[in-house]
Amino acid sequence: MEMKNDYADAEMILNQLSLKTNCLGANGQVFPAKYLVCIGDDICSAAYAVDLYYQIFKIYGYYPIILCVGGTGALSKYSNAWGETEAIKLSRVCEELGVPEYNVRVLERGNNLGISCLEIYKWLSLYSSAKDNTIVCLTKRLSLRFKQTFEFLEIQYPSMIDEEEFPRIVKSVSYYVPDESLENMMQMYNCKALCKGGILLSEIASIYDRIVRYSGKMQKPIDFDISDEVYEASLRLAKKYPLNIKILSFNGIFLFLRAYFSFQKNKTLIKQEQTKFIEIWKNKFL
Repeated sequence: MEMKNDYADAEMILNQLSLKTNCLGANGQVFPAKYLVCIGDDICSAAYAVDLYYQIFKIYGYYPIILCVGGTGALSKYSNAWGETEAIKLSRVCEELGVPEYNVRVLERGNNLGISCLEIYKWLSLYSSAKDNTIVCLTKRLSLRFKQTFEFLEIQYPSMIDEEEFPRIVKSVSYYVPDESLENMMQMYNCKALCKGGILLSEIASIYDRIVRYSGKMQKPIDFDISDEVYEASLRLAKKYPLNIKILSFNGIFLFLRAYFSFQKNKTLIKQEQTKFIEIWKNKFL
């Protein structure tokens, strides 16, 4: 019953603190885009990008370029193959789903969201033109933080941003955020359903904290009010799943160690789960 309440809190948070897809027309068809972006250690992002990759070809007759983004995260270095960055893992998934290597680009320098967003900006500033559109394919839990961070690059990294070019690039970016159920996330999130979902729930718990803590510093302030219900749900989850909030707290250390040993113990299971996930999506595309 207690875990069921945790899931209810997580769903409440995700429903308010996430983006809605805005890259589809009234007919449900995806807009044309030259670039698709997948990012982070969740291979669902790669599957979403490949989904649009095939849709764009079917509708418009060309294949876009997929940018795979992400360095080595605090936990992905344990769950991924040895030496494999998040971007390399995403590119591997894209290629296993039928995307040829020449249509994939790897941007792997970002070990935090700000630097990863900066890498995307630099790529688009070099290679995109005024007529090119980009769609960023995101999980619900990352979506709002990504947008607020990306649109704040001009403030966070002023010396690296062209103030005339930046508005064009921001305007050219739209988002694909499938309406994931928590149940599916628990099953497919890179085996982070280990520890009874504690790792996944800690990420969801941290969304509110990161929005408040980084607002005006590393993220653009949000333009809507967060409900009291979501605030209270975030506090409840944060007390139980503090991994991404207060790593030096007792609960944070305990959860980290529990996660670390779960990854070490279940490396074979993680690989099997990823293989199964890829096979499911292969059957959809190929």
